[in-house]
Amino acid sequence: MVYFIYGNQSIRIKSQLKAIIKKVLGETDELNFGRFDFTQTPLFEILDDASYLPLGYEHKIVVVDNAMFLGKDKYKDKLNKPEDFEELNQTISGRDENVDLIFLLSSSNVDKKNEFYKLIEVYGQIYFLEDPDSKQWIDVVKAYMVNKLGATIDFDALKELSNRTSGDYASLYSNGQKLVLYTDHIKYADVDLMVTKPLEDNTFQIFNYLLNKDNFSAIGLFRDLKVGSVEPVVLISQLATQFRLLGEVLYLASCGINNDAIAEELKIKPVRVQIMRKYQFSISISRIRNTLDQLFELDKQIKSGLVDRYYAFELFLINFKNN
Repeated sequence: MVYFIYGNQSIRIKSQLKAIIKKVLGETDELNFGRFDFTQTPLFEILDDASYLPLGYEHKIVVVDNAMFLGKDKYKDKLNKPEDFEELNQTISGRDENVDLIFLLSSSNVDKKNEFYKLIEVYGQIYFLEDPDSKQWIDVVKAYMVNKLGATIDFDALKELSNRTSGDYASLYSNGQKLVLYTDHIKYADVDLMVTKPLEDNTFQIFNYLLNKDNFSAIGLFRDLKVGSVEPVVLISQLATQFRLLGEVLYLASCGINNDAIAEELKIKPVRVQIMRKYQFSISISRIRNTLDQLFELDKQIKSGLVDRYYAFELFLINFKNN
């Protein structure tokens, strides 16, 4: 059997892989189980290992991590030749039922028109581990905290924990375990104390501080994030996204377009448009463009090693003016 397991959550991919291994093999050893990284090992070596079953064993599994050839993202394949992929085609369509080949990809950006994807659809099994929506995520968080960890959790605490883990299973598992070590009855204050906000929320808060001329608070929040080893280039990228969106909202608003139409055009929620339009008269589009230029230049200087990244970003926050 050939399997392809993919999705954005690596922890869910590991869980699905573990379930298959347990069902097929039970226990593994170096003879009935092999694991390779597609970006590090030539394909012909992987297929060679998957072509035989060791004496005395009834089944074998070969796992291939980072199966980039099944994704849409571009990558430079310096290891493989076209004939290797021809052999892969034959291997998938003529599978030995005693040897399972399992491809893994930590991405939802998959090319379903890919010939190998289509072959696995026909001759194997595909697992797409889709990200839950916000409503489903609350149910996931509740089930994990109550059923798995045996805790009780207030509803406002549940909502906040869902918001702060934001569909990230790894974050939920680590923060959930941290919370139950702290208390077995979780309240909102416990989540607020023990679980950090998503970085995007903190970036948006810095953005709001700057537009409200509260540079001091923006610097204070940045220093808190610095303690958590947050890199300035990440904040620069997210801030640029916020200012770019603000420019688009204000431009469309100046054209007489209403909030709902702007939200539909930019594929964002109407409430976000409403928040952005609060700054309609406090910053000009030309100032937004100037800020984006500054952020671009700052990013380039940091990545070139021309400035100290923390000092340079803090200097940007100190000197920011919205008029």
